[in-house]
Amino acid sequence: MAPRARKSSESGVPTGTRPYDWALEQLRVRTAHQVTRGSRDVVVALVDLGYRHHPALNGHLWVNPRPAQGDVHGWDFADDDASPEYRGPDEEVSPYFRGHHTFVAGEIAAVAPGCPIMILRWSEERPRSLTNAMRYAVGHGAKILVIPHGYLTGEVRDGTALFYRGTDFSYPEDNPDLRRAADEAYDAGCLIFQGTADNRDRRVAYADSDFETVVAVGSSNRAGKAADICCSADYVEVGAPGGQRHSRDPRDRIWGYGGDNNLIPFTGGCMACGFAGAVAGLVWSRFPQLTNDQVRQVMRNTARGEGWNPRLGWGMLDAGSAVSLKDEQLQASLRLDRRQCELLARRRQPVLKVTVSNRGALDVRRALVVAYNGDPQKPAAPEGTCARPVELRTSQIGHAMSSVRGLHSTEVRIALSELPRSGRVWLEAYSADRHGPEGVARAWVDVRT
Repeated sequence: MAPRARKSSESGVPTGTRPYDWALEQLRVRTAHQVTRGSRDVVVALVDLGYRHHPALNGHLWVNPRPAQGDVHGWDFADDDASPEYRGPDEEVSPYFRGHHTFVAGEIAAVAPGCPIMILRWSEERPRSLTNAMRYAVGHGAKILVIPHGYLTGEVRDGTALFYRGTDFSYPEDNPDLRRAADEAYDAGCLIFQGTADNRDRRVAYADSDFETVVAVGSSNRAGKAADICCSADYVEVGAPGGQRHSRDPRDRIWGYGGDNNLIPFTGGCMACGFAGAVAGLVWSRFPQLTNDQVRQVMRNTARGEGWNPRLGWGMLDAGSAVSLKDEQLQASLRLDRRQCELLARRRQPVLKVTVSNRGALDVRRALVVAYNGDPQKPAAPEGTCARPVELRTSQIGHAMSSVRGLHSTEVRIALSELPRSGRVWLEAYSADRHGPEGVARAWVDVRT
């Protein structure tokens, strides 16, 4: 049985509701604001379908330092003019457009009030306007691109998306410029956020959000679980509030600012996308020296989750934890604990199970763990020289490569070519990544059987 809603006000807003209330609590924004509220140097570009200004957004919009064509706060690539204001017809779809863009802008302002919001509008009727908006954002200094609505195949070809004509999401080969624009943005150092497709838990691939250059965000409900609108996909990276669409309790939706100077409810991956981009704004404001890829790692490695799942990725974003990292944690740092090593029997070949931990917030993509039958840092035969080398007495007896997420650990299994007579195996672990950490973790483990 669905929970009973509290009485609502005459406007339909549940009594006691504050803009974006439970979503901000779920992201631990209050804790994050004790460290940072954002920076004027971290511009968030919001690329959506129709903006109407709300008084709550006063002072939050980006101001172009060099407006060439009157583009003070952004540009409308749908109408090709400097005013980002949506002036659509007063028809059924119009309230959605003018409310949606404003709603997501309100999310960004609530989470990262110190980050300017660049307003960019595109239109499904002019698909090229999306990539034009993306390039404008990059060219005018945006570090984060929030794109709630993605491109649908068929819009370029005949103006009507195949999705609206009964065909599921397909690769947008009719719009190759979309991928080029995303690649250009990422190569320029930007981060791009999109929600995963809104398909009520149906397993689905959606090209815009599955690109390597895009952070795909799953949707959570008020309980912090996967929402009923959440799709299941192999590339979901993190989760953020999206709201429960089919609940009878209006509080299970997210309430925020609308384009008619009001409070309105929304649910969807678009909401999760906006919140995630805003959290990135806080992280980058706190750690401006990080690259886009490093900010991405910090966000997913501080997320609250028990491993990866196809709905919320590595877990719910935690702005409080992400901005509270110590400076010394902004690296990768491998560790070995011999107490977590175990000798396993695999038929005739012994296998050593080793747990490698990463105490830094950044990932090690290529962690190499090497096993020796003696201490590799000491000469096994002191009498040996380059001119008269001695046959190896301390030698490698196995190795394995794995990846280790920041602030997490992983289990590595090393097939051993032998068991040392001493009953002891020495281990080294280090990063083989480009620009990886230079330290080496060492440990020994007793394997007497």
